[in-house]
Amino acid sequence: MSTGGLLIGAVAARSGLSRKALRLYEAAGILPRAARTPAGYRVYPTDTLALLGFVARARRLGFTLGEIRDVVAIRRDGAMP
Repeated sequence: MSTGGLLIGAVAARSGLSRKALRLYEAAGILPRAARTPAGYRVYPTDTLALLGFVARARRLGFTLGEIRDVVAIRRDGAMP
C-alpha cells in the first residue's frame, strides 16, 4: 500500500488478532487512532505490530487492558514505565 501503513486486514493477519480485537484496542486507547483511506479503511503505522507484540506478552503475564493502556500512554509521553 502506498500510504506507508498497513490496512486492518494486514495487521490482523500478521498479528494473529481479529479485526474486532484491533478495533477494541483502538477504542480502549491502547492503539492510536488509525488514519483512514478516502474509502474509510483503517490504516495503521507499521510499528503497530511491535505494539501488538507487547500487548500480547503483557496479556500472557496477566496484565489487564487498563493496565496495558496506562503503560502504553506513559511510553507515548516519552517516559519509561
